[in-house]
Amino acid sequence: MGKAVSVILATDGSPAALAAARWLNRFATPDWTHITLLTVMTINSADAVEDALDEARRRAEQALERTEQVITCCPPINTVSVIGTPARAIIDYAVHHQADLIVLGRRGHSPLGNLLGSVSFAVIQHSPIPVTVVGSHDK
Repeated sequence: MGKAVSVILATDGSPAALAAARWLNRFATPDWTHITLLTVMTINSADAVEDALDEARRRAEQALERTEQVITCCPPINTVSVIGTPARAIIDYAVHHQADLIVLGRRGHSPLGNLLGSVSFAVIQHSPIPVTVVGSHDK
């Protein structure tokens, strides 16, 4: 038996991220897939760092819980929260942990409109690891 495929599923708990989780359910198998749910906490407030960090942790926990409920293919699943800029943090984590694939949903909140969101576009542009972006039509 060969090495299991290591997949990073980046999630913010949004409908797009949950669509990516449902997509992953269709293709992953317990024997061949190791899934890590990764959420990135961003801190926007320099004035109240402690409050901002608490809020970021709360949002991260909710995102991980929502996404973990959707993943049915491959328990157990690792859940990880990191602090940083989303695209860079996703790539850095995946590289550091020698992931084989990054999966994320497409939100489309960028000048690229319905093509890609800014995070998914940045991950595609800069990742040395293969990336699968799941659109809303893949629900």
